[in-house]
Amino acid sequence: MKKATFYATCLTMFSLVLLWQGNVLAQQVTGVVTDESNDETLPGVNIIVKGTMTGTTTDVNGQYELNAPSLNDTLIFSYIGFQTVEVPIDGRQEIDVQLSPVSLMGEDIVVVGYGTQQRRELTGSISSIDGDDMKSYSTSDPADLIQGRVPGVQVNSDGQPGAAPNIRIRGVGTFGNNSPLFVIDGVPVGTSIRDFNPNDITSIEILKDASAAAIYGSRAANGVVLITTQQGTTDTPLQVEYSGYFGIDEVWQRMPVTGREDYQMLVNEGLRNAGMPLVAGNDPNSPLYIDDINTDWQEEGLKTGQRMNHNLTFYGGGENTTYNLSLDYLDSEGTLVGHGPDYERYSTRLNTTAEKGIFKFGQSFYYTYTNEKALNYNTSELTGGRPPMIVDLVSAIPTLGLYDPSVEGGCAGTDQTIHRAIVLNVPCTNQLLEGETNVSRTFASAYGEVDIIDDNQQTLTYKISGSYDRTNVRNVNWVPEFVQGFFFSNAAADLNDGENTYYTGVVENTLTYDREFEGNHDVTLLVGHTYQRGGGIFRNGYAEGFPKPYFKVLDNGNTKTSSGSENANALESYFTRLNYNYDDRYLLTATLRRDGSSRFPEDNRYGNFPSASVGWNLHNEDFFSLPSFINQLKVRASYGQLGNQSIGEYQYIGTINTSIPYNWNGSKVFGATQTQVVNTEIQWETKTTANIGIDARFLKNMFDLTAEYYSSTTSDILVAVPIPNTTGAFDPPTVNAGELRNSGLELALSYNKMQGDFTFDISANFSTLKNEVLALGGNDEPIYGVGTKTEVGGEIGRHFGHKVEGIFQSQEEIDNHAFQNNGTAPGDLKFKDVNEDGVINADDRTYLGSGLPKYTYGLNFTGQYKQFDFTVFASGMGGHKINSRIYRYLMLTSDYLNYHEDMLDRWTPENRDTNIPRRVVNDPNNNGRDSDREGWLQNGTFLRINTVAVGYSLPQSVREMVGVKNTRVYFQVQNLYSFQHYKGYNPDFTAGTFEPGYDNGSYPKPRSFMVGLEIGF
Repeated sequence: MKKATFYATCLTMFSLVLLWQGNVLAQQVTGVVTDESNDETLPGVNIIVKGTMTGTTTDVNGQYELNAPSLNDTLIFSYIGFQTVEVPIDGRQEIDVQLSPVSLMGEDIVVVGYGTQQRRELTGSISSIDGDDMKSYSTSDPADLIQGRVPGVQVNSDGQPGAAPNIRIRGVGTFGNNSPLFVIDGVPVGTSIRDFNPNDITSIEILKDASAAAIYGSRAANGVVLITTQQGTTDTPLQVEYSGYFGIDEVWQRMPVTGREDYQMLVNEGLRNAGMPLVAGNDPNSPLYIDDINTDWQEEGLKTGQRMNHNLTFYGGGENTTYNLSLDYLDSEGTLVGHGPDYERYSTRLNTTAEKGIFKFGQSFYYTYTNEKALNYNTSELTGGRPPMIVDLVSAIPTLGLYDPSVEGGCAGTDQTIHRAIVLNVPCTNQLLEGETNVSRTFASAYGEVDIIDDNQQTLTYKISGSYDRTNVRNVNWVPEFVQGFFFSNAAADLNDGENTYYTGVVENTLTYDREFEGNHDVTLLVGHTYQRGGGIFRNGYAEGFPKPYFKVLDNGNTKTSSGSENANALESYFTRLNYNYDDRYLLTATLRRDGSSRFPEDNRYGNFPSASVGWNLHNEDFFSLPSFINQLKVRASYGQLGNQSIGEYQYIGTINTSIPYNWNGSKVFGATQTQVVNTEIQWETKTTANIGIDARFLKNMFDLTAEYYSSTTSDILVAVPIPNTTGAFDPPTVNAGELRNSGLELALSYNKMQGDFTFDISANFSTLKNEVLALGGNDEPIYGVGTKTEVGGEIGRHFGHKVEGIFQSQEEIDNHAFQNNGTAPGDLKFKDVNEDGVINADDRTYLGSGLPKYTYGLNFTGQYKQFDFTVFASGMGGHKINSRIYRYLMLTSDYLNYHEDMLDRWTPENRDTNIPRRVVNDPNNNGRDSDREGWLQNGTFLRINTVAVGYSLPQSVREMVGVKNTRVYFQVQNLYSFQHYKGYNPDFTAGTFEPGYDNGSYPKPRSFMVGLEIGF
């Protein structure tokens, strides 16, 4: 019903647009458009009569002809890579125009915190992404659009529809949340923007150093991402644009696992080597032997998904007003059989502005509703510490069928006698269990400006703005009665129904003074105050024991419980920034922000975060000349501090637990005591950064280069430090203890060819990362993760375990080696005696490699030949190793799960030339321990072809004939191929801070084939 209503609304609006007619053409204007930098003609320049749909493009010689409604109109000339200009006709019939190239150092405007700057005036580290570039990629989360496009930014993501990516700017800077702060149209919205519509975005700026980000102080330690959404344009009648696509998703990778015969052979071999009887279902001599089932679980569990998106935008404006209205629908159905993962989103945005004299007003309203069916399930029913469902799917045994109508729920399950394996029937289970998350989010903001002073030399502007962001989240999980083999069952149907509400309100006041002094001195001073208040309300209901037929509401359960909590927080900030520019040669930016957070005790509530940066435009100097091939060159440097308050509420306040059981004279009674030790002295986490960089344009302005080196140190890291159990505390206290350092080099290079029939743009970026742990608090005790160890002097989350020296080939080799286990036999792994004490134990573990990528890179090509356009985008990373849970599951030497085909090359007396140990149940040598054995730590280097697209735009003559402004159709492939060594699905998975190289079971990224349409009226 919702889809039908949405489509009907869109169709009605679309039909109204088709009734709108263009203007009558009258006066002819001709001319030639050239490149100002070299006087060469420019083909394909868009020319439109301002305020109308009338337009044309220049031919291969840069010439144009245009019939304008009036010789008093204004022409707008626009071309990719060049400044857009407006030229009044003023009665002329021939107008020649020169366009200025837009460069890294040019006049293009960049959004910065609380304002804008010309790029040539920047002194901080800011990277920009144009909205048109991002529209070549289909995603539900705008954060995905950053991947591979900016140096120093690492984006890891899962293949599930609706899954939020993990973004890190310049490494791991803290032990907690490393996500950057997102700011949309000047309003901070937290560390996630999944609910927002990517089609609304005009540009993204990423603030990477302290100079650029210090204006946001307390929340900028992990970097800041500024997002600007589409606005209307003045003196423009109603413009309507539609864009949409439809695509199918296929999991193109398949894990090579064994079929029935090989599986049974490997299980039997492991039992024989352990001297144990065979499992009945795998024993050819047993009447229960299975020879008629050979299930391919990837074939049964994976399906063709689909995705679609429809977006309508209405924009325009009068002399003093603008408006932009967008309607968007996104639907992404996943590739796993069952109730998900799926993601659906409805959204609408309205942006308006108005000016009257010295006053300016604006507002933005955004509403979104999403429905997500993720692969989450209640572990109280699916016991045993289940891995992600994709791991269960691939490791399921081929001798198990899919359905069994004789059992409750109808899902076939393993029998302890016949199979002995603990296996989850994923396709059937995912149809049986139901879970979804519904999110309703309202985000509204408004501002007012007044120009107190506005003359030729100086301006003084006051601005007040306010915003409110409210998100309602409902999580519902339903588990019916079922029996699935000997291990999984649910005797009483149960329902979890919870609702959470998150809210944030912000009020800001700023005063901006700008003045040009005699002698080419330009000064801009900003002062401001911000107050933010937010919090959350959490309610949950649980019921079990539902009668049949099921009616899934809490009151129908026989047993019901409920829980709830609330929290609140506040942040107050004062800030100022000074920008100084002398003669467009010497640049200075100085910033100071003072933040006060309710998350810290009163004595430590406020923190000060200063920064300063300088820039030098060498190409504007008179006392020396640059080489002729260098057109523009700027050197810049910055130093400053940023803050972090990303901890929970009330961490410095002790609380009383009223549910502590006591034995009182033989009776159980409940009392109260403090069960959490707190630190009443916690304070701001501080990140100090230094940055030096150059920006250059050379070889006739065809090449742009940015090169930077950065070093940052995070001190007083907020971390939970373990304490002895004798304290009686359940949770460790949060203290300021850790210290981290990150450093690296960043490069970005682009080449632009804008002349001739074939024009194109090539860009590449590359960045490195070095991470070092300087302190961990307390006595600097190491922090252990899944196969990792974080220790002072090393990097965070290094792989940790035993080194393998080979495989024992004889008992003599075992006897001559350090003692490993009583059951060690030929075919077992030989571990290195690191400390040379004659015994292999935990003391022989050592560091085995990095889990952090040492470098990341991206490559982008966009080209145009006449009416055709082409896009190829790729990205990758490398210099690290991956610990794969799914591969290790498939290579277990001791269990009854299915096997990777690599196991067929295991050690046997007949196959000694191998690096895979023997099959033996119970693994007496513990061959499966953390080590660097083959496959346990895999090369994480990869290159992914993210996007390949071909588009065709209708010629101007055809567009005029059918009455449309622009029309483009395209075909696009996403995730075309990954060149990788990794034997799992997804080498750029999301992971925890202390185990960055551990893939817990990332959902595969599908290959998507899409066709799309863009049309404007």
